[in-house]
Amino acid sequence: MSRTPLVRPAPLPELPPEFAYLDEEPEPTGSRTRRRRRRVLTALFYLLLTGIVLFLGRYVRADDGDPIVVPAVPAATAGVSTEAPSAPAPASPAPHPHEAGTSGKFRSVTGYGPVLGTAGPIRRFRVVVEQPVSADAAADFADEVNRALGDPRSWIHTRKFRLQRVPMSAKAEFTVFLASARSSEEMCRKGGLETDGYTSCRLSEQVIINDDRWVGSVRGYGAPLSTYRQYVINHEVGHQFGHGHESCLGKGRRAPVMMQQTYGLKGCLANPWPYPDAARP
Repeated sequence: MSRTPLVRPAPLPELPPEFAYLDEEPEPTGSRTRRRRRRVLTALFYLLLTGIVLFLGRYVRADDGDPIVVPAVPAATAGVSTEAPSAPAPASPAPHPHEAGTSGKFRSVTGYGPVLGTAGPIRRFRVVVEQPVSADAAADFADEVNRALGDPRSWIHTRKFRLQRVPMSAKAEFTVFLASARSSEEMCRKGGLETDGYTSCRLSEQVIINDDRWVGSVRGYGAPLSTYRQYVINHEVGHQFGHGHESCLGKGRRAPVMMQQTYGLKGCLANPWPYPDAARP
């Protein structure tokens, strides 16, 4: 009796790796849908949380409890400041009550001031202060400008000219502004100077005094606020009269008034006068 030979089936081919999951038990459709929904909800939650953190991070509270908005850091702007540093600006002192407003509009000091100096033609200037500001506060600033420019150690020492403050209705060679940090920065930038809202500057026929520096001076200046105020007036008006920057001439010596004293004295002593001893230091 002949036997029928057994025929063995051919082995199944191996599946390529990309189809290996077919060997596993498939995940139920409902389970995949729930897992996908959880991932979407988790992503939305973190996006919402990130948005809340970024939004709240833009607001801080000042020392007096009033909320203020922290502006974004502006991109670098071309231009050279009258007192532009190569290093970051030093930290300013604790805040003081500001004397100028922040509206971008200015109040002119009325009337005529005394003639400052004893000889030479009269060079006239105006004084304006950013609003809102009281007439008394504006007049006080004008008086300090007069005291700084009318001191015998100031620019009138040469007896080549005299100075006088005049009202807005009169012709003047230049105007002295007391402006908020923000307004002074914008004004200086329009003239091609970048101050980062920190320093004062001088443009054509405009001497712009930064109110933050006027009320707070700079940390480590080593002299009273009144001295810094005399310095910043004589320094910026010195630019108006055609003087450029100068450097410290040696440790322990008086800083020239045209030195950038706002950014450090470099071993010199604070000095607000062009002619502290009847001669330039």
